[in-house]
Amino acid sequence: NFPAALLEAGQTHPVFHGQGSVTQTQGQLAKLGGQTVTLECTFSTGSQYYYLFWYRQKRYGAMDFLFLIDYSFDEKNGAGRRFSAQFSKSFKFFSLTIKELEPTDSAMYFCALREDTVRRLIGSPRQKPTPLAFSP
Repeated sequence: NFPAALLEAGQTHPVFHGQGSVTQTQGQLAKLGGQTVTLECTFSTGSQYYYLFWYRQKRYGAMDFLFLIDYSFDEKNGAGRRFSAQFSKSFKFFSLTIKELEPTDSAMYFCALREDTVRRLIGSPRQKPTPLAFSP
């Protein structure tokens, strides 16, 4: 049997020089149609507020958003019912599971981390906004 889907772990590079990082170690995975695969990602962050993403990029294509989860366990699935994610805050682990693999799932898969350095405004604004009224 030939593989129906070829999945590769993307090489991630930090865009900004922060404390956070992600690691994907699985390399290339060849799977048969209908199988289930779990892609694993570990992360490190010094921030209390962070967001974890899964993206995929098909050959010569744009990045497609698949999944987002944040530090408070809020999640957004942009990929559909075959895709699910598992998140462990304590083990710093974030995985993506794809069920019922199809040939169109062949792609490079990327785990990504975004950190927030400031979460909310502390105190009051120094200047009050100017009201603007329109007359007919």
